Amino acid sequence: MKKPERKFKVAGSVGLLLLLTAGGAVVLSGTRSQEFPHERHASLFPTCLGCHAGVPEGDAENVYSVAPEFCAGCHDGRARPEVAWSGPTPVPGNLAFSHTDHPPLECAVCHASPGTDPVEIERAVLPTCLGCHAPGAEGHQAAGVNCAGCHLPLTEATELPAERIAAFPVPADHAADDYIGAHGAMAEADAARCTVCHARESCSRCHVNDEQVPLIRDLPADARVAELVAGRPGEWPAPESHGREDWSLAHGVEAEESIASCSNCHVKESCAGCHGSATERIAAGLPERRPGGPAGAQVAVARPPGHTPGFASEHGTAAALGLPECSSCHSESFCTDCHDGPTAPGLTGRSVSGPTLTSAAGFHPANFVVRHGAEAYAGLTECSSCHSTEVFCRDCHLQIGVGQGAVTASGAFHDAQPLWLLSHGRAARQGLEQCASCHVQQSCLRCHSAKVGWRVNPHGSNFDAERLKDRSTMSCGICHFGFQLLDP
Repeated sequence: MKKPERKFKVAGSVGLLLLLTAGGAVVLSGTRSQEFPHERHASLFPTCLGCHAGVPEGDAENVYSVAPEFCAGCHDGRARPEVAWSGPTPVPGNLAFSHTDHPPLECAVCHASPGTDPVEIERAVLPTCLGCHAPGAEGHQAAGVNCAGCHLPLTEATELPAERIAAFPVPADHAADDYIGAHGAMAEADAARCTVCHARESCSRCHVNDEQVPLIRDLPADARVAELVAGRPGEWPAPESHGREDWSLAHGVEAEESIASCSNCHVKESCAGCHGSATERIAAGLPERRPGGPAGAQVAVARPPGHTPGFASEHGTAAALGLPECSSCHSESFCTDCHDGPTAPGLTGRSVSGPTLTSAAGFHPANFVVRHGAEAYAGLTECSSCHSTEVFCRDCHLQIGVGQGAVTASGAFHDAQPLWLLSHGRAARQGLEQCASCHVQQSCLRCHSAKVGWRVNPHGSNFDAERLKDRSTMSCGICHFGFQLLDP
């Protein structure tokens, strides 16, 4: 049975879409210096290969075999008028197509307009390609379409001008509200899709850690993209976790667990506003800002929760409990500026008694000397953080009649404790070093010596003299063997 003849009509205003370059890449050919009248020549060239003999062989030089000398075979000026045919003018593109590499198809499969009789030959259109390469896709740029199957990576489409790149259509999924937060996972799943439109500069505009991310580091650079992104600030929207009420306190723990995630948006300088000199230790895993590189997400300096106006006098408890972790913001020198003894700033001159105790600027409020005894006794303030109790306290107490040689019953210092004399033993056993800030052994021996004075037994009911007698006979001899240590 004879196969029915198929009639073709070539659309003269469109022509073929594809042109093979010397490197095998495909570029668009949409403009012509002169349109070729295909309809008038249809009887002379009943098949496409009459003029496009180089297509099946992948011969780039003969894809269009219609050249001026080819036309002159008929248009010699005698049989037919001479014509000046210059052929189509290629337009650079980024299609990756080769008739030779593609499975063989009849020209009409891609270049015929369906439903026309005779068949009209036109350029291959996008739905034709998607019909085979992404039959389930909702559109050209839909998620799941294999972009790299038809397009070159942008850095290989070197003939494309920057303005054409800037006009690339934006895929619909790029407009989603969570796209910036989700695009990293999308890039890892299909990096080839990204490279069709993007070069390294596309990512480096925002990613301060581009040199630490292999997916970005391996992307080639492109001068055209660098030109397009120059001067455009990066975008660093805050993740959902940053909106939590406890984020300012909890972010340190999460940063330790995943500092790489933080480094997508933050450089070390982002932390310096709050963490100061501790930044180098705390933010060691973050990249440093490069000259001319993105600034990264900026962090507003804020007082941590709980740092109320009176926190300076209450911070000791918080520091002891580690709530908050002081070292997150403060270095050791920050504390020792106040807590390193009487030579600390603001405490100069406070190593002696007198007006400087109440007038010098520093840690304590005005007139603190009047009530410091109760706080010192109750341990509300750790005096030894700044003061030497054996020297600083005694200098003042001796001048006002409380100190070495003083009898505790005078009440000069322990005025806040009624009947202190009867209960001081328990306090002495719990913290004898505090007693030593004012008293020496002679003060105790006035009452507690076994040889002189009131001879009050200082030992508790469970005291075992036999067990201790060999430990220090000298200590026992102070009270029991008549050593004269009292004032003459």
